[in-house]
Amino acid sequence: MSALDLFNLTDQVAIVTGGARGLGRQMALALAEAGAAVAICDLLEEDGQRVAAELAALGRRSFFGRVDVTRVDEIETFIGQVVERLGKIDILVNNAGISSDGLALDEESDEAWRRMIDTNLSSMFYFGKRVAHHMIDRNEGGVIINIASINSLVISNIAPRHNVSYCVAKAGVAQLTRGMAADWAPYGIRANAIAPGTMLTAQTAASRKFPEIMERIIANTPMKRYGEEEEIKGLVMYLASPASSFMTGSLVVMDGGTTIW
Repeated sequence: MSALDLFNLTDQVAIVTGGARGLGRQMALALAEAGAAVAICDLLEEDGQRVAAELAALGRRSFFGRVDVTRVDEIETFIGQVVERLGKIDILVNNAGISSDGLALDEESDEAWRRMIDTNLSSMFYFGKRVAHHMIDRNEGGVIINIASINSLVISNIAPRHNVSYCVAKAGVAQLTRGMAADWAPYGIRANAIAPGTMLTAQTAASRKFPEIMERIIANTPMKRYGEEEEIKGLVMYLASPASSFMTGSLVVMDGGTTIW
């Protein structure tokens, strides 16, 4: 098999949560471009339908489902629809999440804390466990890719606050990924995580309104820029494909060098 053939995802079926825009959209497009059928879910219906149409225009089977990833009943319904329409699930990209509310830790409400942890961390357990059950029953292995953050490793310095609840949730994603890898390796399921740095997405738009925050981020990034959404495409293809067949439990950092300082 040639090196390029290792990235071929023909006949594979993928789910991308939070696939209606930003990094989720880019990853869905990458998987489809590599040959996979792709189902996406999100709360943004209009954007989600638009991305599903983009995937179909690539000649891939695709569909969109409106799913609140904190609702187990909605997750189970969506997974059932994917299996019914596309036949199976080979790849899960757990991407859905929310950004920080920008409050200092002592000002964070209990409700906001629970919402952050449930949306950015627990949802990946809810989705991952159910997709893993499907993969185990099929006995053909599979791939789970969780989207973490460099905030799995560091606390954001966006003073006068430090984004703590978001950082805690993303640190949990890193450990959850290692746990998935440990528990499910005997079934041929590989689980890895991507830790993006600061990217030019809708999620970072709020912080980009403050020149002092942008200047600090760029100053703390050796490559002196934000990441572009499209720059995640190659990495998700690698982790989803046989090119990374001996890789599981890894947290792959893609941050322009931010965490080396």
